[in-house]
Amino acid sequence: MKIGLIYQKFISSGGLEAYLYRFAGKLLEAGHELHILTGETDTDTEALGATIHSIHLPKHSKTRALLTFEREALRRGKQLPVDVTIGFGRTTQQDLHRAGAGCHAAYLPLLNPFKRKGFKARVELNLERDLYTSGRTRHFIVNSALVREQLIEHYALTENDITIIRTAVDAEHFRPAADNPSRQALRQSLGVRDEQPVLLFVSRSHRRKGLATLLAAWPEIHALTGAQLWIAGPGIKRFIKSLPTGMHQTITSFTGLDDILHLYQAADLFVHPTLYDACANTVLQSMACGLPGIISAADGARQFIENGRNGWLLDDPKDHLSLTGLVVNAIHHDNLGSIGESARQSVLPHTWEAHLATWKNQFERIISNRQ
Repeated sequence: MKIGLIYQKFISSGGLEAYLYRFAGKLLEAGHELHILTGETDTDTEALGATIHSIHLPKHSKTRALLTFEREALRRGKQLPVDVTIGFGRTTQQDLHRAGAGCHAAYLPLLNPFKRKGFKARVELNLERDLYTSGRTRHFIVNSALVREQLIEHYALTENDITIIRTAVDAEHFRPAADNPSRQALRQSLGVRDEQPVLLFVSRSHRRKGLATLLAAWPEIHALTGAQLWIAGPGIKRFIKSLPTGMHQTITSFTGLDDILHLYQAADLFVHPTLYDACANTVLQSMACGLPGIISAADGARQFIENGRNGWLLDDPKDHLSLTGLVVNAIHHDNLGSIGESARQSVLPHTWEAHLATWKNQFERIISNRQ
């Protein structure tokens, strides 16, 4: 089958970008011919073997680049020599569109007033409205029931307009440490005593991911448990400066996010009080590693959490007192390991093979309806 992928940044790192890179590779492995319409590549994506159709984008403005890509995608997308096209970003014309980042109209109220009223936010909202109301896209794909509900609410779509395709999890890569001695050695290499609980927070966007809530809860959590906090993601100095100076030594920062498998394997509890996520990959990765978590109900990944059996749900991601209680109870749980084992079992069915099979059904439906 000849498949066209349309996205502004076809690169190998990032949230949606990493998914698209892996998705493209799996499609090529399955024998499909792949054409990519994009404005940016890197050495990894160029080496995949897909045919790249480049769009030159302005570099001085992200918003202008967004608008330029949409204009060119409208013109060139229908010229791709393919059987089916899939869009992943702010494009409005394709056979299928995957809303991997969620519903912008639902997320917009969470932005600070300056950004919410800014030019970029308004452009993105207008493009999203056009995507879901213009009729130029034939069907929509989401990765969680949360996003489907939001699109129905904001754009008067029906359930028949939207298909949920669960995010794939590479449970062969994201897995618990080989054995307890290996885990203990890993923890010791990271400066953790055997009896010391460790919380892990992973983020590329600390404000949206709820770091403020976690840090508001942190002094009480540390006082009650003696835990250490690991934060994986870019600069945290401006976030932790409000904490008492003595608390800084209880927090360790890891700036690289390309491979944090060892952190998942060495931590005791994943904490994810996000204000909004369509379905965070980090939640699924941590679960695959057997790491129990406290997951915000504002994340579409909540569909994987059975409260108290394979993790815990935080109903209000801004409620630091509730977060404190959940963390303390989790750390003092009689058998936290069993929660982690259940977490891993919950995501094992969501393989790349199952993921691609569901996509294949959508490709065939689009093609058959066109004939």
